[in-house]
Amino acid sequence: MQRYVLEPVLFAIFVELLYPSEPVEYLIPYSTVMELYELLESDQIVTDPLQNELVKQNVRGLIEFFEQPLVKKKMEKILRVPWTKSSPILFSEHVTFTVVFSIDNAEYGETFDPVETELLLLARREGVPIISDQLEFEQRVVSSKAPVTVVDVADFGFLIEDAPELDGLGGGFDSEALPDAEPLRIAEEPVQSYEAEEGAAAQSAPPEKKKENSLLPYILGGLLVILAGSLLSLLWR
Repeated sequence: MQRYVLEPVLFAIFVELLYPSEPVEYLIPYSTVMELYELLESDQIVTDPLQNELVKQNVRGLIEFFEQPLVKKKMEKILRVPWTKSSPILFSEHVTFTVVFSIDNAEYGETFDPVETELLLLARREGVPIISDQLEFEQRVVSSKAPVTVVDVADFGFLIEDAPELDGLGGGFDSEALPDAEPLRIAEEPVQSYEAEEGAAAQSAPPEKKKENSLLPYILGGLLVILAGSLLSLLWR
């Protein structure tokens, strides 16, 4: 399974990240999940007006996903100890989220902001690349000689194609199979993670029907026979 560090807002902008053809684990700083709420309140996330509305709709869908009770519970468990990782949060068959309670220690000074620092530290601790869409950030990483690798989001598909086959699954990332100019599935209907489905199954189980008394017709028939016999005896008197 390939592993990457990134901010979840990239899912709202680059839908293809959520539709890989091979298993992928995304490590996400907890602070960047909280940033989704701030982005939702901002007027502009991307410059194009039509695309901006689509991205905001996708951000709403991501928030709904992370607010699912069992998903939220997994995230809250990590908030006691820095650098604790959540148990796997299954988004789909091929995508797993791991939320990490990362902490900015200002190790890189003013060269990187707190969120960027958390991304760098998390990538260094886990030994995995960062996915980014910010060329300027990528250049600063190279200039600072930080011991991490930054992958441009445009190269994500090539990385999937070059990955070895896993569990008998072959093939690479098929960009033609992606939805074109459509909101994420989570924007239309919140994706039910496997954890959420477990809880939903317990709540949606149909109530057990009361068993009907199969002897009732016979009892009623017997009462009618007795009543008829009583009437006949009265008439013969």
